[in-house]
Amino acid sequence: MLTWRRVLRRLRDIFLLPLALIVVVLEDVLWAGAKLALRAITALPAIRRLEAWLTTLPIWIALPLFLVPEVLGKLGELWALALMAQGHVRSGVLAYLAVRVVASLIVVFIYHACEPNLLRVGWFAWAVGRVHRIRDWAVAIIRPWRTVVRAFLQRRRSRLMGRLWAIRFWVRRKIGLWNE
Repeated sequence: MLTWRRVLRRLRDIFLLPLALIVVVLEDVLWAGAKLALRAITALPAIRRLEAWLTTLPIWIALPLFLVPEVLGKLGELWALALMAQGHVRSGVLAYLAVRVVASLIVVFIYHACEPNLLRVGWFAWAVGRVHRIRDWAVAIIRPWRTVVRAFLQRRRSRLMGRLWAIRFWVRRKIGLWNE
């Protein structure tokens, strides 16, 4: 017998399922690429010094640092809009995507450098915990479908799929993502 609570939970899950799919795709594909790019960038000596300096900053300076990539992102969006207004739509879209990717990488870099200090702030630690719980929920909902899709793809291995999986495993090995 279905109770109203169970019906509401199922409806919530149905409406949140697209979000769950997006979270899983972002984590599996984009996040893996972002981590690889960040590892390559943070291997540079100047970036390592910057990261070491960021870890020493107090919380009241670390939090406003997140505004820097946001401001740069807004300026990049204006540039992309100007390109599109001049008829360079493709260039405008590419500029927008590039600016958003770079701004996001800067945010992730700042977050990882300042994470120990930031997690001392109660509301920030609470928000990070909520994001992790949402991610875990999304992965748990998608896991059965993910397993079915992976099994299907493994049955249908072609040369292209074999190459795609080889590249994926190579990237995951380079990044150190062997959590499955």
